[in-house]
Amino acid sequence: MDTNDNVLFNHAFNTKLVDWWYSDLNGIKPEETFNQQQFENYKNKIQTIFNHASKLITFNASTFFLEKQGVTIPTNTILEDLADPFRVAGDENDTIDSLCTYYGYDLPNNIYSRTGINYVRAVNYCWHEMNRYRQAQENK
Repeated sequence: MDTNDNVLFNHAFNTKLVDWWYSDLNGIKPEETFNQQQFENYKNKIQTIFNHASKLITFNASTFFLEKQGVTIPTNTILEDLADPFRVAGDENDTIDSLCTYYGYDLPNNIYSRTGINYVRAVNYCWHEMNRYRQAQENK
């Protein structure tokens, strides 16, 4: 998704190649992905999106698994992880849920009813709010 909430990519992947899965972490059950295509089938499209991005905005994310699958983030892409400036307690309370509560974004409470789009819109909304708060502080 871009910073204007335009969806650039929205697909689930088959989990056949995954060696570890914890549905309570991501809200996705492996059986829900059984009939989906493998990541490999989308790799070129994903790489193209990253090649055209000037900034990658995340929350507590890692590019390790993308790189493991052969997708690289160009070296001139700015990586902005909202978890870094949001860290309050430095513990398990520094979550996407806490970020959304703080900035007033209504993220579904049930992790199993969330979609990737829910998460990306939440990160996007909070990023815009963070920037608005920063500007207000600078203009004091």
